[in-house]
Amino acid sequence: MTTMARVIRNTPIPRLVDYFKWRGLDIEGQLPGEVSQRGWTATTLLKTLGTMAESSQAMVLADFERIHEMTDEAGQWAMLHVAANRKPLQELGSHYERALWLFMDDPVLFRQAEEARFADTRRQGRMWSGFVGPRGVAVSQDPEDHRRFEEKVRLIFDTRNARLDLFERLRVEAKEQVSRVLQAVIYREGLPDTQLAFNETGELELHSHRPVYEVSIVYEPGSGIIEVVANGTENRARLARLFAEIILRQGILGMRIPLRQYDLSPLLQPYDFPSDPDDGIDAVKVLRLQLRRREAEQAHLALLAKWDKRETVYDHARQSLIFADDMPNEYAVDEVLFSVRLRPTRKSSWRRRTINISIALPNGCNLKSKTEQERMICDKYLPRWGLVKEV
Repeated sequence: MTTMARVIRNTPIPRLVDYFKWRGLDIEGQLPGEVSQRGWTATTLLKTLGTMAESSQAMVLADFERIHEMTDEAGQWAMLHVAANRKPLQELGSHYERALWLFMDDPVLFRQAEEARFADTRRQGRMWSGFVGPRGVAVSQDPEDHRRFEEKVRLIFDTRNARLDLFERLRVEAKEQVSRVLQAVIYREGLPDTQLAFNETGELELHSHRPVYEVSIVYEPGSGIIEVVANGTENRARLARLFAEIILRQGILGMRIPLRQYDLSPLLQPYDFPSDPDDGIDAVKVLRLQLRRREAEQAHLALLAKWDKRETVYDHARQSLIFADDMPNEYAVDEVLFSVRLRPTRKSSWRRRTINISIALPNGCNLKSKTEQERMICDKYLPRWGLVKEV
């Protein structure tokens, strides 16, 4: 199902009517004459959108892609925790309706929620760096400080335009635990770029534009940690120091917080993966082990298993490895894929959610902490299962 169809099929018709009016699109005038608003359905709306001008379709699709992106758990939490008054959002009936309502009601707040989701889902990832900063410092709201910061950013990136957006919000750390943070989003103009496009007469033309790039900085007063999310590592420390010196008015050394590192050695032999009953973990199974002989430089052997089969990767090891009985001494695990099966969260639901977790040494992990269950596994169970190194 396309993004446009997903949004239309999962959003109440009256809310969609509000959207088309808000965008100034005469959707009613293009519907068949015998179809009144009461008779509108997702199918009739989709058919009508297909007959609209390409520019209108492109605008609707761009809007709906942003709305769809915010319908996962991370997006819903972000919207609730940037809003000063959550009640209007909480009273709406679905994820899609909440996202569409905020998109129309407060576009600035919606964009801040997008930025909050972007920063939180990339923590401890390849775009993330954390630095030790001062605790409990008040953030400067002086426009002159903001102007100085923007000027420094222009110099760092050698760009004509840069803008700073500062806002406070809450961040979900764990179940029923939130912290107050300040987020800075830096928008900067990139170098000119050109791309081919068809004009109105069907001829190819080169169109020039300057892309806008974003950097997110999150400051948590309680811990003093300054987190920078950006492509490329070379400027993250400079931006953290600049943020501290101008916006926090405190100098820092730029001491980097190390990325979480993993230890996969416990998985060289069968493991029980203990868990607390209240957390709803039904079963855990190792699906793939990427093994390396200890004297070798690269992994060269993969052991595979399936959920619906009784065999495990350790059964395959006993059948295929010469040193199966002494596997912990002969081999090292470079990468693992295991699956966590969760019990249904509601009595009326029969579906079991499964989270597949891939970990590669030294610090690669696909968990993005987008959902409460992912945060629980990442923060509580990976250390408990002995898969996280103490750094």
